Amino acid sequence: MSKKIYSDIASNAIDSVIIDNETNQVVVKYKSSEKSYTYSTEDAEEFNTQLLAEFDDLETASIGKFMNQSVSQGRLQLIQD
Repeated sequence: MSKKIYSDIASNAIDSVIIDNETNQVVVKYKSSEKSYTYSTEDAEEFNTQLLAEFDDLETASIGKFMNQSVSQGRLQLIQD
């Protein structure tokens, strides 16, 4: 399956993340909004690996911070509706 779905995330900001390897897109649903945001990424599999590393290190990591850094560093680019 080309989609990886993460829900029930231990995060105050992120409700769910869907990573689609076929389209290189990442869909993020924030807890503060009913809307989902779709981002493009150059390598969805690599992004998935980085996200899983954040899950493995939840004591010091923040999924919301990771997502914000990914956007600000250009690893995720918002696709306009």
